[in-house]
Amino acid sequence: LRSTNLMERFIRELRRGTKVRDHKFPKEEAVYKLLYLESERQAASRSEHLAGRWAERKLKGFSEVKEVLEKMLQERYAPRTQTLTHNS
Repeated sequence: LRSTNLMERFIRELRRGTKVRDHKFPKEEAVYKLLYLESERQAASRSEHLAGRWAERKLKGFSEVKEVLEKMLQERYAPRTQTLTHNS
């Protein structure tokens, strides 16, 4: 059986989350709920970490193309909005 480091870490975190609870699960649904909540917690944690890293990042040369991109977006989407407002 082969897996990636990310998958191994995910499984390790799930096991850790279940070991913390000292009780037995009353129903099978309780196990599924715990696994779901733990996976959601891990996804949110990873998402916050990545968002923080990208927020601090500076893109070299972006200021040089920013105006060109804005103009392209206006040309592409302005006709649609004008058509919608004239038809209303």
